[in-house]
This record gives sequence, C-alpha cells and structure tokens, in this order.
Amino acid sequence: MGHVLTIPKNLTHGEELIIVTRREYENLQRRLLEIKDALGKIRRGERELKQGKTRAIRSLAELRS
Repeated sequence: MGHVLTIPKNLTHGEELIIVTRREYENLQRRLLEIKDALGKIRRGERELKQGKTRAIRSLAELRS
C-alpha cells in the first residue's frame, strides 16, 4: 500500500480515519468487487452441489463426453 495517513481520534470526535490515494482506493474497490464475485460463485456452486446438479469427474477428458 502507498502512503497512508491516520487522522487522530481527538480531531474527528472519536473516529479514527485514514487517507489513501484515489488510485489505492480504486484498487481496493476493484479487489472487493472481485472477492464478492468469487464468493457468489462459490455459494452458487455449493448450492448446485447440494441440489445434485453437479457431477464428479476424474479427468478433463470426461468433460467431453
């Protein structure tokens, strides 16, 4: 992470704040969206596994059949 500044609690009425560059903030936002997307796909896969909509394979060749 680049430069990060912490603003003391006594200046912000009890809240501790940080300042990051816009680029760093946008990178963090993008990573958050990627993580949310991945977790959603995992949840969907687990749900389909429970419902029996998936099948187990031993090799990639089995996918062709």
